[in-house]
Formats: sequence, structure tokens, C-alpha cells
Amino acid sequence: MLDDDTIVALATPSGTSAISVIRISGEISISTVETIFISVHSGKKLENQSTHTIHLGYIVDSLDQVLVSIFRSPFSYTGENMIEISCHGSYYIQQQILQLLIRKGIRLARPGEFTFRAFLNKKMDLSQAEAIADLILSDNQASHELSFQQIKGSLTSTIKDLRKKLLDFYSLLELELDFSEENVIFAKRSELFSFLKDLEEILKDLIESFSLGNSIKKGIYVAIIGEPNVGKSTLFNYVIKENRSIISHIEGTTRDSIEGELILNGIHFHFVDTAGIRDTKDTIERMGVRKTMEKIQEAQVLLYLFDASNNDRKKQKKIIKKIQIIHEKNPLKTILVIANKSDISSFKDFYNLKSKFSYFFEISAKNHHGIKRILYTLSKLFIEKLKEKNIIVTQNRHYEALKQSLKEVLLSHEALSKRIPEDLVSIHIKEALHHLGKITGEITNEEVLKNIFSKFCIGK
Repeated sequence: MLDDDTIVALATPSGTSAISVIRISGEISISTVETIFISVHSGKKLENQSTHTIHLGYIVDSLDQVLVSIFRSPFSYTGENMIEISCHGSYYIQQQILQLLIRKGIRLARPGEFTFRAFLNKKMDLSQAEAIADLILSDNQASHELSFQQIKGSLTSTIKDLRKKLLDFYSLLELELDFSEENVIFAKRSELFSFLKDLEEILKDLIESFSLGNSIKKGIYVAIIGEPNVGKSTLFNYVIKENRSIISHIEGTTRDSIEGELILNGIHFHFVDTAGIRDTKDTIERMGVRKTMEKIQEAQVLLYLFDASNNDRKKQKKIIKKIQIIHEKNPLKTILVIANKSDISSFKDFYNLKSKFSYFFEISAKNHHGIKRILYTLSKLFIEKLKEKNIIVTQNRHYEALKQSLKEVLLSHEALSKRIPEDLVSIHIKEALHHLGKITGEITNEEVLKNIFSKFCIGK
């Protein structure tokens, strides 16, 4: 996929701005820019300048006054000679400089080609390259921090360490096969058993972290659910600070799911107001209820709202039963039980509910009482989850590779336990190595690389 062309692209968004940056990478980048650049210091040549230096001058024909930054191989982003031209952010100036360089034999870069060259020149591994794309797209503090940790190599170092240890055992097993006639044991079985057990736990922990990592990256999905006319839309409108949902005393007003976003303490949340859950003959309302059930499946957090002002004893018991059923059907979801209209409440079973659920709140959505405590609890929950994990997986590709690797490790462990011949054990360990290598890019194929780097913008 890599060629020897020198490439150019706009590194900043196209259009009018105060400053634009044009990025050039390749063997002839410095010498080519030299031909269109006139330094303010007479006789100063870019070819003679050191890496990581900045030079003031003009583009030929008085097109613009610019700053030229020099990054020499291998001390650049791509590992090649690089130049960045900082010019005024006129669309005309941007295009004129690009055309000047193209006429000099430099071609336009493909999407992600700068980062792809950085990967091939071993400036970063594949997981770090993916993290750069995530960093660019991050819209909140939590996803930014996860991406930046991965760029710094948190996942890389863990995977490489596991792979090295696994490779050591694999090499010893292969050595045993080479000396099978001598019946020599190089890989101590007790040590291999112990290592595989530890590896299983590490892989399981990484796999488990993906649910959190993916949610942080895309936003935590929070569904506000409950029976009709219990204050779900009032709560939703207050949370997102917009009157998006229609509020009415008529039951079943909300018939479709309405979504809104909020960032709490650096974490991105997607809130969804759902249709009330009840048995109904209304065709449209039934469709809304079905959609609510779909949203419950998609959500990481459920806010179950009920009307605490209803003093019907049978109704109260029915509410408690419904909450318990939802909890039983969704044991892995975080459920916050919310008693609305608590300011006019005659509900007698608060104590029972408080004892049954970890998160119970008494609020008045109409008067906005108690809502801030819910939002504080939501953000605190996920901040604590983030702190519990040293490394968090955010890419589906990594998640799948880790699952495949764990599968092979478990098969290796089983084969050793059953004293299956070493050559079969070795095959499973080799496959585990293969899947771990796919995460960092030590094992790749062209289709995967194209898919990853095509998602980058042109100038990255």
C-alpha cells in the first residue's frame, strides 16, 4: 500500500479561517517547498535547517506570508521528512499553495495516509493509530482521556507483554517437538498452567472493559421508562434543558422515543424519553410501547419513574412488581428507581423499595426537586467505573481479537489438562498469539489496514 511519493494535504478544515496548515511528507518535501518559499532572511535555505525549526517567509509571487516548520526523518509524525506550511486561512491561498506543490510533483494524500505512513515506519502501532482517530472525534473529557491513554501506549504495552510471554512458551513447546525423540521438556508445565490461568483473567478483564469503553466513546445511553403520565417527559425536558417532549395530563401523550444529550462531569450521556409502558388497544401507542422495549435493551442505564402520589394500595404493589421484573430481566443494567411527585406523596412502601434497590430517589420533576442528585449519581457511577479499570478497550476490532485469543488460551489450558500431544497445544497457543498480534498490527492484512485508515480525514 505504501509508495515513495511525497504527499500533501490540508491538515486544518477547508474553508475560511484565521490560519490554515498544509502538511507535506516524503523524501522531496523539504527540497520542493524550498522552490516556492522565500525566507525573510536573504540567502537562508530550508535544506540547511535543522529539524523542529520554524522559518518566516513568503510563498512565491507574493501569494502569502507564511511560517514553514521543518521536521526531519526520523523525528517527525510520519517518520519521513515533513514540512508544515502555516498560511492565512483563505480558501484561495490554500488552493494556490496546494496547486503549486502538485505542479512540482507532489500528489494529494489519501485519507489517513500520513498516519498510515507513521504506522509503517513504526512511529506507532495499529491500536495507537486507531486511538488518534478516536481522539480527533472525542467530544467529552472521558472519551478524550481514554483515547489519549491508548495513544501513550497503555494497551500496546499490555498486549506486547502478554504476547512476549506467550511467545516464550510457544518457542519452548516448538523446541520440545524438535527434540521429541529425546523426550526433553523445556516448558515447565506448572509454569505454563499458571501463566495461562493468569492470561485468562487478564483477557477476561479486558473483554469485560469493552462495554464500558464503547459506551464512554459513543455516549452512555439512559432510558427514562415507566407507566404513562408519571412525569417522564417533564424529567427529560429538565435534564436536557429543552422542551423537546410534549407534556400533558392525558395518558399516552408520548408515543415515540425522543432523545437528547448532556455532558456530566466530562462524560457524554444520551437520554431518551420513552412511551409509557401499559397494555393498550391503541395501535399507535402499542407501537410506542414496543419501541420502549427496544430502548430498554439498548440502554446501559434505566431510570424507572413512578407516580408516588397514587395512594391505591394495589397500584403500589403492581408498581413494585413491575420494577422487580425489569430488574430481573436486565440484571447487568444499572437501574435507578425514582419516586416522582414525592412532594405530594402518600406512598407507604418507600422503605421496601429502598431496601430492594441500590439506587432510589424521591423527586418532584415539576418543581425540579431532587433531580440534581440523580445526575450527580449518574456521573459518579461511571467515574468510579473508569477508575476501577487500568486499561479500557474501546475498539470493536480489539474486542473481537481478545475474545478469539481467550478462546484459544482456554483450549490450550484444556489440552494441557488432558495431556493432549504438545503439537496440538502449540497450535492453540500460536492462534492466540496471532489474534493478540492483530490488535497492535504485528499481524495484519491489507483489507483491515484500508478499513482503519480510510476513516481518517485527508490531512491525518
